[in-house]
Amino acid sequence: MRRRPAVPLVEAGVGEVNGPADERPHSAFGRAVAVLLIPALLASGCATPRQPTANATQDERRLAQLSEAYNETLAEGCIIGAAAGAGIGAAAYSRDRGQGALIGGLAGALLGCLAGNYMANLQNGYATDEDRLDKVIADLSQENQTLSAMIPIASRVVQDNQARIAELEKAVAAGRMTRVQAEAQLQDLDATRDQLQATVTKAKQRLNDQKHAVALAARNSHPQQVAIASSEIQKKEQQIVTLESELDTLTKLRSVSTVG
Repeated sequence: MRRRPAVPLVEAGVGEVNGPADERPHSAFGRAVAVLLIPALLASGCATPRQPTANATQDERRLAQLSEAYNETLAEGCIIGAAAGAGIGAAAYSRDRGQGALIGGLAGALLGCLAGNYMANLQNGYATDEDRLDKVIADLSQENQTLSAMIPIASRVVQDNQARIAELEKAVAAGRMTRVQAEAQLQDLDATRDQLQATVTKAKQRLNDQKHAVALAARNSHPQQVAIASSEIQKKEQQIVTLESELDTLTKLRSVSTVG
């Protein structure tokens, strides 16, 4: 029996369309890496939380603004990581620099989101441990001011939503609105909860970095500097606990509500 001739790659829809045969496995690998990294990147915290609607209260909008300002450093970590990773990937993957840049950019962005590049920035941007400790103290002080401003606003938002849910439950029970309509009016509660969750998560991640940085710099720094840094760390820990308590109250409100 005569053997059927092999079908040319171009005829099979490969070859010229997808590139030379020796590069196809690498392209497939690149797509696989992208498929794996994109969900992880979104889950790492670089994804944007839900935003307040036009019906949000002034406190809800202000809390969202403060949360976004606080979380900017996370987005910066994503961007820095993506840029560095793309350059490394393009250089290392010479057969397909575009594919290498994609893989490296995704991986770099993931690492940037997870780590925020805080320790690397301290190490590369400041020459001495005392300078690094001064930077950490300045960051802690600024972040504590932001968290301190957020706490009373978050408390008022919780109280407003407690009253809002009570009114919505009464309206549903009286037949003045459906559960679907009532549920739609809780979008801003959900957005606020997302914003607070992102802020608390980022604050904890950054605090861990800052504790590590203080511990490393303390050996070659003045004891008074170390004491100031420790005091700021304690203050931030307390504020995170308070903010997390408000977040937990919002979450509980949403979970026990009969509205939806």
